[in-house]
Amino acid sequence: MSKKIINAKPHLEPFLKEGDKFRIGFGSNSLTTDGVAYSDLRELIKGNLSELLLMGRKGPLKENIAGKYVRKQPENKHQILKHIKYTRKDGANIEYDRIFEVWEKELLHEFRLKLYRGVSPQEEVLLLFKEMTYDPTDTMALFKAKAAINIAYYLGDHFQLYDENLNPLLKITSTFGRKLLNRGYATVNEKLEAIKEEYFGKGTSTNDSGNSYRFSVLKEFNITDVFDGKGGFNEYLLFEFANDNIAILENLRNGNATFIFDLSKFDREKPLDKTTAKKDESFKLRIIHTNINQWRDILSGFLKKRDEGDEAFVLSE
Repeated sequence: MSKKIINAKPHLEPFLKEGDKFRIGFGSNSLTTDGVAYSDLRELIKGNLSELLLMGRKGPLKENIAGKYVRKQPENKHQILKHIKYTRKDGANIEYDRIFEVWEKELLHEFRLKLYRGVSPQEEVLLLFKEMTYDPTDTMALFKAKAAINIAYYLGDHFQLYDENLNPLLKITSTFGRKLLNRGYATVNEKLEAIKEEYFGKGTSTNDSGNSYRFSVLKEFNITDVFDGKGGFNEYLLFEFANDNIAILENLRNGNATFIFDLSKFDREKPLDKTTAKKDESFKLRIIHTNINQWRDILSGFLKKRDEGDEAFVLSE
């Protein structure tokens, strides 16, 4: 089973304004079975290829090369003759011609999308499509974004939006720094940099690698607010899920843990660190970033997926 979206717009408009440049991609740390089996994809990750034209025998990879076909308007059926040939269970060879009635179809699009390798400011190896421009009225551009997202799901089990510097995009409603507060929108990296400057001064850096998969998973749930972490969690982001009464402190870099709290008991202004957090009355659980699938399963026990109606991603075989 793989995820598949049917409309790109609700996945783009919370993070982009008309005219914004963005890239669709996914992290290389959490590939699907199909992604792992794609030998050329592994070569792209290693840096042995500069680009990869995506092709395959099924799903969005087949559609990327063969094109997407829809019923021709006005709808009409026509007859085709097919030669049927097979061996029956008793060993008899069966062979005959049969006429089928099928819908006439026409080509909707054929994008022949390519993937490129990049490295995020969090030092994560990313697999990215070419830069796009957001236009909520451009149907073909939305089709292209949809195709890219579905390929990302097929190969990487998640997708992420990035700016031109490969920072993951995040809509925010509250920020730590007044500069970001006035902007209304900011990247995750801008938020982290603001926190570093406030607590540590300029020039602070780490060598930890990022993990866009965890961030992508969190967005599958109904995030109602996002804040910068404080005190001992100054390099974390605080995600609030009011509908689930849950608050989560999460760091986008590997080698950290996820802290889950009861939102109704959680005091956002209370200075906590990784020791005192576990003694706080709001504390529920700490999840170490080791097994990504187990991490996701545990989160699903606390959070309900977003209800996006007909425009949500659906599971397809």
